[in-house]
Amino acid sequence: MKTKFTFILFSLFVLSSVTAQNNSDVYNYFNSKIDAAVSAANTVSQDASEEVNPVYAKLFASPVLYDAVVEDAFAGSNDEAVASDVKAMDDERESVISNVLMGLYRNAPEKVHMTEAELRSEKVLPARELKVSAPELKFSKLEIPDDVVGGMKTTVTKPNYWKFSGRTSLTFSQNFVSPNWFQGGENYYAMLASVDLDLNYDDKNRITFTNHFDFDLGFATSQADTEHKFKTNTDKIRLESTFGYKVVKTLDVAAKMKLESQTMPYYPANTKDFKSNFLAPFDANISIGLNYKPSLGDFKIEVYLAPLSAYNFRYVHYPHLASSLGISEDTGFKVGRGLARHDYGTQLVVTVPTYKITSFLDVWSRLEYYTNYSRAFFQWETKFNVALSKYFTASLMLHARFDDSVLPDQDFGHWQLNELFTLGVAYAW
Repeated sequence: MKTKFTFILFSLFVLSSVTAQNNSDVYNYFNSKIDAAVSAANTVSQDASEEVNPVYAKLFASPVLYDAVVEDAFAGSNDEAVASDVKAMDDERESVISNVLMGLYRNAPEKVHMTEAELRSEKVLPARELKVSAPELKFSKLEIPDDVVGGMKTTVTKPNYWKFSGRTSLTFSQNFVSPNWFQGGENYYAMLASVDLDLNYDDKNRITFTNHFDFDLGFATSQADTEHKFKTNTDKIRLESTFGYKVVKTLDVAAKMKLESQTMPYYPANTKDFKSNFLAPFDANISIGLNYKPSLGDFKIEVYLAPLSAYNFRYVHYPHLASSLGISEDTGFKVGRGLARHDYGTQLVVTVPTYKITSFLDVWSRLEYYTNYSRAFFQWETKFNVALSKYFTASLMLHARFDDSVLPDQDFGHWQLNELFTLGVAYAW
């Protein structure tokens, strides 16, 4: 009797110690026991695990018609608040088990071996023979093409970061004046061919590489010039490249290069001596600086500044033209058969890429300034294009230059101006 009383006290002590633990500890302990029971139930073995949980006995034992399952199904849901997380989990598991058993009762009542009352009168549950037969699997080699993923044909396209665009135009003009025209004048023909090409790279992350090539060549006749039937009145070939590495959203560290010359000799009226020619002059400019590229909607602008890091080189292939093109014997040095000069200074370039003002009018503009603090060079170019139809266009080009390294003109000094209006055919892509 004393031994039985001692066992009861010990049991109460253990029970009070367990219930005094934190709810989360009980919850974790309970879950570990449930996991062990499920694992044991899913293992086809004669040796039962010592770690079992009777909660799942209803699912893994012989089917029994339990009174509580049927009563809960007809009673509906219970909205009473639960006392703890552990009790909530118990109720949820009991609900799942009840739903599984009700499905068995409705769909396969012949599988039910006994009622709950019969179960309580038995000492041991009836044995169930468990037969597990592995399905027969047949494997065959399946050839899957490289372009088929998940049963669907796929095409992987490598992104193209290059963009190529251009514009070409060819314009003509003609004028006839009779000898007795009251204002006087002369007959002439004129033609101008222009090509503008852009090849740009942008990886949408850090690297940009822009290349712009423009070429203009125009011819005109003049009755007053008895030496030349045709002579050039516009001649320019230029390549400009900028490599940029993005530092912030609108600011790049950039390297810029510009190469510029002309293609044909230019002769003043009634002379056989050309004033300029191919590689006379030839200008090259290389610099490293910062390129600021803000934008307002579709309107974009680039402001490039290279303080004290711009290298400027000029070469004149014909020595007799050197002095008129800004190279003196004191500052020049011999390169091949020609003369050259070079220096370092500061460069500023402001560019407005082609911007559509309206659906039929666009503008392109470029301003450049360079100085080595003993001489200065400035030029500003602007071109307006008016689309009269898909292939017919009118253009107005304005070009102003200032260069105090060349001999000054009697009327304009160091300033040089060029304006050209054309009407003709054009194609852009």
